[in-house]
Amino acid sequence: WGKYAFQGHYTGFRIVNIAAPAKPKQVSFTECFGNQGDVVVWGDILVRSWNSPATGTGSSQLSCDGEPVPLGWEGLHIFDISDKTNPVLVGDVELSARPEADMPGCGSHTATLVPDVENGRVLVYNQTSGGPCPFISIIEIPLDAPEDAKWLRDEPLEEGGACHDSSVILG
Repeated sequence: WGKYAFQGHYTGFRIVNIAAPAKPKQVSFTECFGNQGDVVVWGDILVRSWNSPATGTGSSQLSCDGEPVPLGWEGLHIFDISDKTNPVLVGDVELSARPEADMPGCGSHTATLVPDVENGRVLVYNQTSGGPCPFISIIEIPLDAPEDAKWLRDEPLEEGGACHDSSVILG
């Protein structure tokens, strides 16, 4: 995004200044100790995937940006990256098991972001890691209030199974 590159992984994500391609410089590293770690970025919003239920007990509980992650939680973490030197966790969308809807926990394996600037939001098409999750979850993130991100619906896949990556053609 502009002069910055973003790299997500199992222990968090980093932001790298690539304005001088021969001499990239790490701007920040944000710890988020959870499975997967794919990231998507739009403007000052970064979304990070968390694929498997959070584990741990007491002092060994997993955390993201210093915040404890509840046991069993999986889904998407939303960060404000307006200060690239200090990204801030501002919200999350839980995609854990929903017994009331007879839905298994599916988490977020990969994500695809689609801008919808005319409506003041971005949409994230969330792909699960497979198993009993034959759908793509659609998440809405308001551009002026990313902390209010929410799950909109699950869209079934015609062939069943799961989807690893999605492509989007704009325009």
